Amino acid sequence: MDIVQLANCILSQDCEAAQDGGCAGDVNGDGNWNVMDIVQLANCILSSNCGGRVDDASYSKLILEDHIVSIEADGFIGGVQMTLTHGDDFRVEMTEHALLADYLTTGNETRLLIITPETDKLFSYSGDFEITELIVANSHSEVSASLPLANSFSLSQAYPNPFNPVTTMELVMGVDGDMQVAVYNLTGQLVTTLASGYHQADTYNLIWDATDAASGMYFVKAETQRSIQIQKLLLLK
Repeated sequence: MDIVQLANCILSQDCEAAQDGGCAGDVNGDGNWNVMDIVQLANCILSSNCGGRVDDASYSKLILEDHIVSIEADGFIGGVQMTLTHGDDFRVEMTEHALLADYLTTGNETRLLIITPETDKLFSYSGDFEITELIVANSHSEVSASLPLANSFSLSQAYPNPFNPVTTMELVMGVDGDMQVAVYNLTGQLVTTLASGYHQADTYNLIWDATDAASGMYFVKAETQRSIQIQKLLLLK
């Protein structure tokens, strides 16, 4: 009950007003209410020992892949707190494998908490977002965390679409690597390759001139070894 109450007031950023014992929720005494207080409280409840764990993590790394945000660490992670900014189409689904996993969205900002995650996966999502705040903690202290490369591999929506006969896309390569962007017809036959091979991290403008193609629906597929993105293109002549 103490963890749930503290988590709710942290997500709403209203700990003093939300509870008569709000000041008592500042478990580590730093004058703030955040995930650090929750993990210390959770450790006390779970282990009956308010000291740290011998297997505590010392560093962590967020991984963003296939619309899933995961965390890797060299030991125990007690909790993660994030603030995200995003568009109106953003949706999030929290992991079910944690002591507590919850979020609160206000306008175009989402605050979320994951306490004692049991797996690497933290949440899945749809839409684009930016991480504006990140706190990762072990059982008693903050852990250094590496942020994922924003949009490490992404292909923008083609414009115009529908089109005749030229459409343009923007490809973002967050890291160096092999990639391919190709156009296919409805039967899966390759129509043209817009880019392929090893590319350095950069932003590339891709143009498809479909002058010699027939009107109809096509698919453009952008892929690396770890990511595939597909979108529809409609050529109207």
